[in-house]
Amino acid sequence: MSFKWVGRVAVAALSVMVAVIGGAFWILRASLPERDVAYAMAGFHAPVDVEFDRHGIPRIRAATREDAFRALGFVTAQERLFQMDLLRRRSAGRLAEILGAPLLKSDRWHRAMGFGQVAADIVARLPDDQKGVLTAYIGGINQAMEKAKVLPFEFLALGYRPEPWRAEDSLLVVLGMFETLTWGLGEKERMTTVMEAALGPEILAFFTPDSDRYADSVAAGSIARRPPQPLPREALAALLSGSSRRQAGLVGVSEVVAGSNGWLVGPKKTRDGRAILANDMHLELRVPNIWYRAEVHLGDGFLSGITLPGVPLFISGANRRVAWGFTNVAGDFLDFVSLDVDGQNPAVYRTPSGSAEFGSRRETIRVKGRPDTTVEVRTTIWGPVLPEPLLGKPVAVHWTALDPVATDLDLLRLGDAEDVFEALSILQQAGGPPLNGLVADGKGNIGWTYAGKIPARDGLDGLVSRSWADGTAGWKGYVPGKDKPRIVNPPAGYLVNANQRMAGREYSHVIGHDFDSGYRAYRISERLAEMGDITEWDLLKVQLDTQTDFYRYYENLALAVLDRKRTDDTEGELSHLRRYLQSWDGRAEPASLGLPILAEFRRILADAVLSPFFARCRELDPDFEYNWRNMDEPLRALLEAQAPELQPDRDVYPDWDAFILAKLKEATHRAMANCGTRSLENLTWGCVNKARIEHPFSAVAPLLDAVLNMPEQAIPGCGHCVRLANSRGGASERLVVAPGREANAIFHMPAGQSGHPLSEFYRDQQKNWVDGVAAELLAGKTVHRLKFRPIKTS
Repeated sequence: MSFKWVGRVAVAALSVMVAVIGGAFWILRASLPERDVAYAMAGFHAPVDVEFDRHGIPRIRAATREDAFRALGFVTAQERLFQMDLLRRRSAGRLAEILGAPLLKSDRWHRAMGFGQVAADIVARLPDDQKGVLTAYIGGINQAMEKAKVLPFEFLALGYRPEPWRAEDSLLVVLGMFETLTWGLGEKERMTTVMEAALGPEILAFFTPDSDRYADSVAAGSIARRPPQPLPREALAALLSGSSRRQAGLVGVSEVVAGSNGWLVGPKKTRDGRAILANDMHLELRVPNIWYRAEVHLGDGFLSGITLPGVPLFISGANRRVAWGFTNVAGDFLDFVSLDVDGQNPAVYRTPSGSAEFGSRRETIRVKGRPDTTVEVRTTIWGPVLPEPLLGKPVAVHWTALDPVATDLDLLRLGDAEDVFEALSILQQAGGPPLNGLVADGKGNIGWTYAGKIPARDGLDGLVSRSWADGTAGWKGYVPGKDKPRIVNPPAGYLVNANQRMAGREYSHVIGHDFDSGYRAYRISERLAEMGDITEWDLLKVQLDTQTDFYRYYENLALAVLDRKRTDDTEGELSHLRRYLQSWDGRAEPASLGLPILAEFRRILADAVLSPFFARCRELDPDFEYNWRNMDEPLRALLEAQAPELQPDRDVYPDWDAFILAKLKEATHRAMANCGTRSLENLTWGCVNKARIEHPFSAVAPLLDAVLNMPEQAIPGCGHCVRLANSRGGASERLVVAPGREANAIFHMPAGQSGHPLSEFYRDQQKNWVDGVAAELLAGKTVHRLKFRPIKTS
């Protein structure tokens, strides 16, 4: 019997496969952005030239601001269109229609918030100059879509074509960033409300300080509103009586992701009397990166920095006279309003003006591969009613992000700012996500203030949910810009913010409750205080600092217990562990020993020591989890007191030493398992701290990981390092710049400019970011060009 037909079929199949792969590759190549071409286009008023350097950074030369931003919209969409589409769809609650039912939960929440209508209302309120820039920018986006021969591969894979970009879509992107930076405090308010009901105000205050010893040390006389409290020993003991001390899993120890470092040094600290800005913004990292780099030349005008794809703003950058950057405030800009519903008529709730009927709207969500889903949203005078009740009562969310008055594009004016004083005034008046704004100018001035709208609360501090029905509690608009705090040219010669609190009781308005630990700010300040003759390179070294004395407390705790337990060390296990911990170099470098166990030790201790106190909270709310940025203050108070009546697992461990040693052993085993090693000598920080920067598609197409994702690799840094880095996030950019000396400026960001995996600019900036190698801010030698020439339309 002949088997020649098998060979023929195999050859034919191979030919088809080659043709399919070749066709797919051709389509992918064809979807790359066009370069070295000239376009004749409507909407431009004068010729515009765009020069791209070896990293794909555009240098836009235009005669008018509108033309410059039209070109910026065009080149941004060429490289980031799918990313931009996801950003607008997420905020609008329209992901399920392209990605299916798994995104329904996200869509339902975003539809309840009503971001689509908020965005439309913001656009309607924008002044003409902002609308003009926005119109030009979205015009460029839509022209890029029209000119694309083949859409980016994600659209082809998902089988849809993006809709034309609207002005509302740009504001949806802004509102998405608003959500990223501020919504977490809403979940904290749910947590604290349950804690107050279950534990009482004294214990709530103990577990929710707004500061720590590090933040207090750099606060320059500012006094915390909720400072760390003495251990309420009797109240905590009473809380534990009759409840299980073996409760676990109620504490979440999360590392900072949405944060940032920012600092300024003035003339007395720098080598040649300049002022210098350093800024690295910490976010969850994805491919492509959240920022798109750009440079604009407008006659004598100049802008260089980073933009948020879909939004015509330079988020951080310089204009030769002024340099600016931002950090997250970690403040409280929303409240959960507890609703008093009429007992006789559930369609009515109480307001300060009397009874009112709930409003309602119906949202229809399209779902790929399934029938449409409808969502009924109830609304109040304060905002939408949340899908989940709080302590059995409905709550409405009152949030600056949902107020059209609180968002605008006023940061555009930073491009024209002449000095720090003008820039600070712009920041104090601007809308958008509330941020710490840091500014330096070419005259040597440095300054800080808050950007964005700050609620003027009356009758409440916003820590827990309250009823606003009788009019004694609520918001009285926003704090006037002129009343926001500011710091200019401090005597120390430098200014630092790393998401720690910047204002306290001395300021008449509440900014927040759950600020980040002050360790990063403390370490930066420590470095700057001892430095002189500072240059940009020196500040880059500070950005890359991996020393983390934050964990010294847990190292000392572990070593003290190991010393006291030497007599129990019959097999030498504890001595081996002790030597391993003592080998820690105090840093979070890939080769560092010791830290993997110390970081795990802290997490395990936090859960084991604190969880028993929250058993009543879980009874009131089955989803309760305690997660507080400054939880180390109450944790350390309990560990230092070691009160017998507060010891967890007393039926298992005879004393605190036995308990702590058991948790240290557990941390050791868990760290080794995470690393996949049985040897302490191989248990390095790099083994457990790896960057995983992924493309959204990799979750559903793991075979494409090597093509779409950045390589998984060990990275220096930690969640309590100046160089913040963990598997989820890190520095989305690093910028060091002196206004007027932009040619000396330094810039890093992960991945690259392009969102196209076949582009030479997809991953070319990754190595510099990982290695900490200095790279220039400004666009370099031109390697590609685009030309835009205006045409008149009838």
